[in-house]
Amino acid sequence: MKTTLMAAGFALLSAPAFAASITVSDFNAGAYDAIVSGYGNTVTEDFEGFLEGNVANGFATSVGTFSTLGGTGTGGTVTGADFDNNGSLLAVRDGNVYGRRSTTSALSGDKSDNMFLDSNDTYGISWMVSLGGSMFDSIALTISDAAEFSMLQVVVGEESITLSNFGGSSQKIVEINFDSAVSVASVFFGHSNSNGLRTNDGFSLDDIAVSEVPLPASALLLLGGLAGLSRFRKKG
Repeated sequence: MKTTLMAAGFALLSAPAFAASITVSDFNAGAYDAIVSGYGNTVTEDFEGFLEGNVANGFATSVGTFSTLGGTGTGGTVTGADFDNNGSLLAVRDGNVYGRRSTTSALSGDKSDNMFLDSNDTYGISWMVSLGGSMFDSIALTISDAAEFSMLQVVVGEESITLSNFGGSSQKIVEINFDSAVSVASVFFGHSNSNGLRTNDGFSLDDIAVSEVPLPASALLLLGGLAGLSRFRKKG
């Protein structure tokens, strides 16, 4: 499954046109490794460094920040949690939560690698993708309990692309490719039906890999020139 967007892109020096695409496939370790191995320098997040529990909106990670899309979950995911959970925030979870589970152990071979980011029966997850100023041009991640996940939207500037109706296997690989590097993007994952967003069904995100792109030579020259100009003005 693949969908493509032609959009007005942005970079440090200019705003060339770029194409963005979303590809969804069934998860297996070999397929995921094949995708990520082609990325070169990669910033990753598998949530193994976090403790189980709710995370506040603006939850900071190595690949950007995460927030809930809103809504309050009251299903078994929330009421059956082994921590204080009121269903209003996202949560880092471990183990198997109603079909949501980590994909990291399949990649690492270590059964103790079992953490993931859970939508926690809210409307879904908002992700502000950022590498702290570095550019990126590709993203790969895994989604578990994908049948409960029905909408993915990628936004860059004023342009957006939306993909829905995932279905199929419970674990998916999602890949987002930008033909031109960007420094920030918003990605929204949600539950929806004909009546709009809904609560009390959920999914998990895991094993996020963002392909970091070095600044182009022209941008480095510009930064060097700006630094030199700043020093010249200070002397004057």
